[in-house]
Amino acid sequence: FIQNRCPWLQVEFYHGKIQDKDAQFYRLFNVVISGLDNIEARRWLNGMMHSLVQFDDDGDPLPETIIPLIDGGTEGFSGQARLILPR
Repeated sequence: FIQNRCPWLQVEFYHGKIQDKDAQFYRLFNVVISGLDNIEARRWLNGMMHSLVQFDDDGDPLPETIIPLIDGGTEGFSGQARLILPR
């Protein structure tokens, strides 16, 4: 669906426990879009994305190491989506 509407994107789908992937795996992406089904997994992924940010000598984050995380979820008929820029 996404690639039909936005053919310039390269979308890759992965199934399995997100905790089984290491930091090097997550560094491969320009953006991470998640639709996880539990708080524990969301917190773990949020922490992973924050841990990938590197800082310069002044303590400022290096922009090229910030990988945006787009998180979405539903509960009943309610839904939410949010953009997280790790810093």
